[in-house]
Amino acid sequence: MLRKTILAASFFMMHSFCLSQEISALKTDRQTLTLKKNSESLSCQVNLNFESFRYSGDRQFLIFKQIKEGFHAPFYTDFVKLTDAYDQCKKSSRVRIFHDPAGENIMDINAAGKIYITYLEDMHHIGGGTLATRVSYAVKRLPNSKEILFPFSVRRNESDEKAMQRIGRTGGMSSYAFETIPDGVRLISKNGQYIAPAGISCNTESPYEDVWSVETRRKISAKEVEGLKRKNIRCEDLFG
Repeated sequence: MLRKTILAASFFMMHSFCLSQEISALKTDRQTLTLKKNSESLSCQVNLNFESFRYSGDRQFLIFKQIKEGFHAPFYTDFVKLTDAYDQCKKSSRVRIFHDPAGENIMDINAAGKIYITYLEDMHHIGGGTLATRVSYAVKRLPNSKEILFPFSVRRNESDEKAMQRIGRTGGMSSYAFETIPDGVRLISKNGQYIAPAGISCNTESPYEDVWSVETRRKISAKEVEGLKRKNIRCEDLFG
């Protein structure tokens, strides 16, 4: 009984500690953030002119929205980890924002898996000089932004026909526009081991249908799903 009490108390203290260490952010102006941790509040200059930001699914990163001159569509190409931003701000009142080197829109980032997912919409030739819109996803590693190639990844110098075949293997388009992804939605599992670039609903009969394993770079297999069930790991535990 004493051991259970100690374990329960330890869990409560750890949980309280984690909550007390949470960092929140507010936009002060187009180049200034206010970062809050416990009762401390810091004002920080950033090397980016941004309109707003959203949190990553795990709430460990800020993903910045900006409207570039001459464009009407928003860009989500820049990000920063909250703990890094807080540490930099405390030391020098300045925060260095990171940019996706390919200039692709960032959909979600995950600290546990050290990966992020990008979304790119561009034009491609479909024959006879006709252009069509092409939407593709990429999965990249942190901190070097090196791409992890999946069957749906678009390779450089690949023909449009082959590229479109790969893109079609994502299992369909996201059910929401990338710029309006609701706060807290996870496209990457909490542990960073799985991705759902086209979106996921744990309420369906086959929730893992469009989920990919980062380790195997393939859609999650029936064997893997059974393994999760044996461990009593539910879809909600991964993506909830």
